[in-house]
Amino acid sequence: MQPTLPATAFVVFGAIGAFGQTPPRTDAFEVASIRSSQTGGGEGSRREDIQFTPDSVTMRNVTLRSAIQWGYHVMEYQVSGPEWLGTQRFDIVAKSGAPVSEKQLRTMVQGLLADRFQVALHRVPKEFSAFALLVARNGPKFQESQSEGKFNMVPDQKRMIVTIERAPISQLVEMLERVFRAPIVDQTELTGRYDVTIDLNKYLADFQPSAGGAPPDPLSIITRGLQDELGLKLESKKVTLDQLIIDHAEKVPSEN
Repeated sequence: MQPTLPATAFVVFGAIGAFGQTPPRTDAFEVASIRSSQTGGGEGSRREDIQFTPDSVTMRNVTLRSAIQWGYHVMEYQVSGPEWLGTQRFDIVAKSGAPVSEKQLRTMVQGLLADRFQVALHRVPKEFSAFALLVARNGPKFQESQSEGKFNMVPDQKRMIVTIERAPISQLVEMLERVFRAPIVDQTELTGRYDVTIDLNKYLADFQPSAGGAPPDPLSIITRGLQDELGLKLESKKVTLDQLIIDHAEKVPSEN
């Protein structure tokens, strides 16, 4: 859905049309730069950062696998290809000629990767073990956000409290998928943005192995924390998703 433009904008666009100029394309990026990442070999050398706005995508220190994951909105386990997809790192900065939706941005990234890395792939349906995210019996234990702005997460390491602001459930789903390395299907029917506070202190003892006992199971602790702290629960299920098979990709992108 395109944003509503003020009346003055139509006058400007009319003047542009009168001089024979074309409006910005929204099916491809207007400008894009792809370079090998210059991040050093320190502790943060493998840290990836992907940010996007309505008219740009910025990826820092990403592998081609991660760029494909973002463009096709899939998880790591859904991408099958050569090992180097997950080792060589790049900085990608792309800007569109006009604001577009997140879905369109992802489609534009697909086109950019096909153009610059010659990425070619096909899809194969595959059954995965997954989890359904549901609201627990007593309902969610968090409130809909009353403030405007982007998603924000603030960890307080001293107090072991994590504050999450303006988070859609989709953001929580993505975080859980990274932790569980499995698909999470949102069945909460929660459509807003929410403020959440998670106190980790009460779970610290659970992360310590008992004397002579088995090591703690972090996933079971997280599952319990979801229900205790957020009023949400996970149930096992099977889902069929696309597996992306990378047929071809170039290690060196074409010139900017």
